[in-house]
Amino acid sequence: MGVSRRSAVLTGLAATLPLPAIAQTPPVKVAIGYITAGDFLPILIAKDKGFFAKHGIDAEPKRIPIMTNIPAALMSGDLQIGACTIPVLLQTNDGGLDLQLISGGSRHLREASSIGLIIRAGLKIEKPEDLRGKRVGVAGFNSTMDIFFRKWLVMKGVDPASVTRVEAIFPQMPDLLKAGTIDAATITDPFRTVAVKNGSGTIFAEYAAEVAPDVLMIGYMAKGDFARANPAVVKGFRQAMDDAIAFAKANPAEAKEIELKYLGFNSINSPTWSTAVKPDDLDVYLALGKEFGLYRTALDASKLVVR
Repeated sequence: MGVSRRSAVLTGLAATLPLPAIAQTPPVKVAIGYITAGDFLPILIAKDKGFFAKHGIDAEPKRIPIMTNIPAALMSGDLQIGACTIPVLLQTNDGGLDLQLISGGSRHLREASSIGLIIRAGLKIEKPEDLRGKRVGVAGFNSTMDIFFRKWLVMKGVDPASVTRVEAIFPQMPDLLKAGTIDAATITDPFRTVAVKNGSGTIFAEYAAEVAPDVLMIGYMAKGDFARANPAVVKGFRQAMDDAIAFAKANPAEAKEIELKYLGFNSINSPTWSTAVKPDDLDVYLALGKEFGLYRTALDASKLVVR
């Protein structure tokens, strides 16, 4: 048998043999905690449209009633990734927990403000000083809403101690205003629009935008050891969220359908979603924490953000 013929025969035999199996990396199971707000729509889009699966993540979005419950769920392993405000991230690390900011979520911009101080209908408040002695609803002491409101009062020459802050969740605030239980509320959409439309109150100030015209409002965190052991998951999470954000912008009607399906409502205005995050984004929160004595330890932003 000549060389050419032998080669042809071998080639033919090779073509009939089964190809070796290519090892497929199984998707990583990741439970992702979020709360009921439009800021978290990209999570739901990424799950619904298969973006998490595309990037190697078997995602299980879990709705958590209160954001302050998320750190404990991360530490227990019930969640691997969880939504956070920056004060929650800082408070947990100040308390000794190793939680890392792995992605941005949404920013609050002055030109697209959705957070305001709303005054109870019928109450005469003409200037910030008129808030002295009044009861103001905040969504958690030392929350973003709370510390920004306290800073706004300082900026206006009002001692925060002269105003009584009352903890209340956003969905209850319109009713609390209408009932006279609180005189004002630091409230975000869609609930502030609801309060205005049902006559509970009127918007007095875009106080958060006055404190910081461009600020990271929502992010996503994970245990430090999880982030360090799973860099591909961190990268895939960001990529899936970027895909979801792009989808929402290109398909606003379908995005609203997904929001209504999973959250039960449609936001008045879409948040400014962004996965971008850098240590500098924490500076305003660290400065306010120092001003109001919120943290006992010296927190280093560069050690809290996963690049």
